[in-house]
Amino acid sequence: MAHPLRAYVALIDDLRVAGFACHPIRDYFTGDRSGDTAGTDQTRTESGIVYLRHDVDRLPRRAVAMAEAEAELGVRSTYYFRCDARLSFPGPSMHRVEELGHETGFHYESLSRTHGDRAAALALFQRELAACRAVVPVTTVAPHGAPLAASSNMEFTDSIDTVRMGLLGDATEMDFTKMLYVTDTGGTFGSPYNLRDRTAGPMLDDSTHPKHLVRRLEQHGCACFVLSCHPERWPKTMPGLMIARTKDHIVNLAKAIIMGPFRSGQSRNS
Repeated sequence: MAHPLRAYVALIDDLRVAGFACHPIRDYFTGDRSGDTAGTDQTRTESGIVYLRHDVDRLPRRAVAMAEAEAELGVRSTYYFRCDARLSFPGPSMHRVEELGHETGFHYESLSRTHGDRAAALALFQRELAACRAVVPVTTVAPHGAPLAASSNMEFTDSIDTVRMGLLGDATEMDFTKMLYVTDTGGTFGSPYNLRDRTAGPMLDDSTHPKHLVRRLEQHGCACFVLSCHPERWPKTMPGLMIARTKDHIVNLAKAIIMGPFRSGQSRNS
């Protein structure tokens, strides 16, 4: 199920109290380990690193609300934005997120949009990346799962020459054999309805409420992990929360009926 934005803020507070320094995805590729600077205890010793990733699939205004909440905490994260079929991005929301000091990136779905045609997908990716860069700076990208599409964008990552395209990297290229990947895909952390947003490394094996996540990380002996949250699942209002939970329920039902047989065959991130 979806959770209120205040639960995300509380989670970030819990992580920082536990000694985790928060980073955007680009810091993984640049090697920057300075982390956030506004922790509750400035003298604490870092015990771990969390890379904060947000895939903005829909409702970009919720991304702005989350970005503003993080900025108030002194935290920087990464927001990956999608475009529509006309290469149009939510410019005002993207500008606001960048203005707050967060990383902005491109959330691509080129392979699913071209129905598995890799040559066409690469050409489309380049056009869409250029359109995204016309709005905000982009140094990292991440694929969109599109769980109900026939083609998985996770299988397109290897077709992208990140160096030639002036990118630091793709978020799926992080070494997940050495870190935990935690995502709210499917409605909550560790959801059984997560079909494609997966990695080759360790992941949570059962549903975990945000207020219990730090304890689960301690059980895993986790020193470094990626926390991937979709802002649309973390609304500020109760009506928004009810709508988000209803939508997740409907989508999860569709996944169970239509794509259940493919559940075990997917890997990498959305």
